[in-house]
Amino acid sequence: MEPEEENIYVNLEDLDGSKQQRPERTGGKPEGTSSERGTRTRTGSCLKVFLGLLSFLLLTSVVAVGFLYQRDFSQLSRQLANQTAKRGQLLLRQQNLTNQRDRLDARLKAAELDLDRMRSGSVFCPAGWRRFGCSCYLLSSSMNSWEGSRAQCLRTGSDLVTISSQEEMEFLDQLGAQLKFWIGLKEASRGSGWKWTDGSSPGVTFWTRQTSWTSRTQSCAAFNRGGRLWSEEWCSQLLQWVCEKKA
Repeated sequence: MEPEEENIYVNLEDLDGSKQQRPERTGGKPEGTSSERGTRTRTGSCLKVFLGLLSFLLLTSVVAVGFLYQRDFSQLSRQLANQTAKRGQLLLRQQNLTNQRDRLDARLKAAELDLDRMRSGSVFCPAGWRRFGCSCYLLSSSMNSWEGSRAQCLRTGSDLVTISSQEEMEFLDQLGAQLKFWIGLKEASRGSGWKWTDGSSPGVTFWTRQTSWTSRTQSCAAFNRGGRLWSEEWCSQLLQWVCEKKA
């Protein structure tokens, strides 16, 4: 073998030896130390605790907001119901006042018409009737029940007398009735209040005293001569009556 070939062979052997002495590299990453692993574990635990507390706080907030909403909603609902009830009462009161105003307007117009007729001297009453203001009055000479008395008045184009003033009471007291006579006032239904024959309620009253009847039947009002007062009587009782109509 020539010297040049020997040198090449030796160099190749040295190269193979150096390859065998080098440490082999693994494909995996080098593992961290135990201190690093402990740090990562504590960090993960703290994060879990933080997230748990945050979730609890959020849940508590949602529950609190829901409770406050329900409380405020209930309170507002009650306030709305109260306001609705008050509004209904105010509307009813307004309607009652409107009706009362209309009735007063009608009475005022009727009074003005009567006054004009009196001034013009065109107020006349049939024979046997007596005039007071713009109305004519007739005292019966016989007796009847309240319903029968009213029927007699209606036949003459009149109705049982309606009283609206103390002056009219004094005039009626001078008609010469025996003791009592029927007037156009009757209970609408037992215990429901008194109404005149035209459906209106008495503006002024002149009761002697209120009598509580044990019967379920309606009561009627009678004029008491001398005392100038009204009394509550059985509607079937036989009394005189006074009719009234416009002159």
